[in-house]
Amino acid sequence: MNILIIEDEYNLADAIKSMLKKENYIVKICTDGNNGEDEALSGIYDLILLDVMLPGKNGFEILKSIRKENINSKVIMLTAKANIDDKMEGFNEGANDYLTKPFHMDELVARVNILLKGTNSNKSVITFEDINLDIVHSSLENKNNNKTAIVSIPDNII
Repeated sequence: MNILIIEDEYNLADAIKSMLKKENYIVKICTDGNNGEDEALSGIYDLILLDVMLPGKNGFEILKSIRKENINSKVIMLTAKANIDDKMEGFNEGANDYLTKPFHMDELVARVNILLKGTNSNKSVITFEDINLDIVHSSLENKNNNKTAIVSIPDNII
């Protein structure tokens, strides 16, 4: 799973990155709004941790841009802006969660895990040309010339 952190406080972003890497996530950091928006619009991230107050472009503008382009990444707003109007703006623009600073790192990791849980459920079958690998059922299917062969794969291989 790929996570993008758009946060101008590098020390905080780096600490978050370290925690998420321990959870086996692939993490990239952007420290300004313009670069963060460009990276987010690539569409390759499963989740984006997005600060509101950023140099260049603020987090609400980035979120609006992400949703306008139909990017399906989950978004958690991370910000010191704790009043209800700011939270509602984040949710109204399409944020999946909103966490105010200061926060406990374990809570952030839990929220990330909850949002990403099940994201891969539709990726249980990997397809390449006429071959399907079903990870859940440990089977390999080859559809060649309208003939189907299914092979069971021992659990210790996958």
